Amino acid sequence: MKDLKQVIMASAGALVLATILAGPATSAYPERPVTLVVGSVPGSGPDVLARSMSEEFSQALGQPVIVENKPGAAGNVAAAQVSRSKPDGYRVFIGTINMAIATWLPKTPPFDPATDFAVVGRVASIPNVIVVSPKLGVKSIEDFIAMAKSKPGQLNYSSPGVGSLQHMGTDAMSNINGIKLVHVPYKGGKASTTAVLSGEVEMFMAGMPPAIPHIKGGTLLALAVSSAERFPLLPTVPTLAETVMPGYSAEAWYGLFMAKGTPATIVETANKALNKALSNAMVIERFKAAGAAVQTSTPGAFAKFVATESSRWKKNLEELGLAGTR
Repeated sequence: MKDLKQVIMASAGALVLATILAGPATSAYPERPVTLVVGSVPGSGPDVLARSMSEEFSQALGQPVIVENKPGAAGNVAAAQVSRSKPDGYRVFIGTINMAIATWLPKTPPFDPATDFAVVGRVASIPNVIVVSPKLGVKSIEDFIAMAKSKPGQLNYSSPGVGSLQHMGTDAMSNINGIKLVHVPYKGGKASTTAVLSGEVEMFMAGMPPAIPHIKGGTLLALAVSSAERFPLLPTVPTLAETVMPGYSAEAWYGLFMAKGTPATIVETANKALNKALSNAMVIERFKAAGAAVQTSTPGAFAKFVATESSRWKKNLEELGLAGTR
């Protein structure tokens, strides 16, 4: 009996020692609220998508998801902040195509979307739409190009910031058509849209979410969309490819990112919760109403997509003579 007690005590002591050496058990993720950081103001495209899925994302994660707006530099201020955050999965950034573009501009952000983040998954894709005030007096994108040629340097256009897709897309349109427009950057798509409504600028290549209500309400006139084919919500609006930019197609993409070094188990948990939220019928309808198409992926597939997009925009910017070096 004495020998048996000694064996039990020795085994218990070994178990305690092993537990101490191994450290505390890894907690299940998430144990507290998750912050979903948006790099633009409330009402902008990324903000509309984040809020359209936040409740379902929260339910799938089992913890509250708090949407936090950190506008600035076409989303790059928020992206840089999240890239420097603790890699524990509690700060998630809804990134956009602007990250891949800004990486190769002369004033590059302090991150590379293809290498400096843990990539969670894709969220959506959205084409842009060129909008003007009905008071401008043009009826088509061809009319606008003609007006711009007759008034070189006198027409302004807005964008969510230097290096945004809207900035680069409008610049490309200007170069192809031989016109000179003045770029006026704002903090986010909502402010850029408001600038057209107020008459501060003449044109904006807008993301669909902030523009659709104004187009439907008649306060903005849609001249052309940036997708390869006509957009279902605006079937009478031609594409840029069939009018003034043959072969052109550029749609904004959105996805979730965490700080580099976030454990793969956390990334996988977030990805499964994200995809579950995006499969919800109400979320799909909310996205559709905002002009967005739900896109889902694995972390690996989205990481490859981001790397390809980064390379694509580097080449495009080099061809336009606008690329910088990292």
